[in-house]
Amino acid sequence: MKEILIICAMQKESDLIAKKLNLKQIEENLWNKDNISLLISGIGKQRTAISLTKYLCKNKKPDLVINIGYAGSTDIKIGTWVNIIKSYNYEWEIPGEEQYSFLDYGNQDLIQIKNKNIEKVECYSAESFVTKTDLKGHIAFDMELHSIVTICDMYKIPVMSLKKISDNLSLDDYYENTENNENVFELDSCLNYLDLN
Repeated sequence: MKEILIICAMQKESDLIAKKLNLKQIEENLWNKDNISLLISGIGKQRTAISLTKYLCKNKKPDLVINIGYAGSTDIKIGTWVNIIKSYNYEWEIPGEEQYSFLDYGNQDLIQIKNKNIEKVECYSAESFVTKTDLKGHIAFDMELHSIVTICDMYKIPVMSLKKISDNLSLDDYYENTENNENVFELDSCLNYLDLN
């Protein structure tokens, strides 16, 4: 049986997921049952990198990491689930260097779900909320995924990421949608796309 680690940024994102999977809290930010663990990483790339590194130092290496959470998008419909296929570091923009990426780690392709009903998109991870961008295209923005992908690439751990679109690059819409829009607020419906055996 595969060892699976689910990573969410916030407890409010993970509560219903933990409940549906019958996970038990074993530490402040860690839940577990059998082969499935759920880690609350905290918001942002730095906190996520620290949380995941600490987890990997103390626990058995998972066979698969699944990142679940919210993402903004340039134009994807709010409330839509997307499957992230590639992750980029949004702040990496140094003249003469490869834009939005690291050349050493974090370049792995993410696992695609074999379901034609979920859109496959690329994601850019920023340390703060993205409200405008010069990037063109049908893309998503989050605040954690690239740290997860970079560390998992170092440890040779496959990554899958499901993101629910919470806004179209508007901080006001994010808060409005995640607090008052029932379709956007819940994240446990992602389990319908996953085979956790």
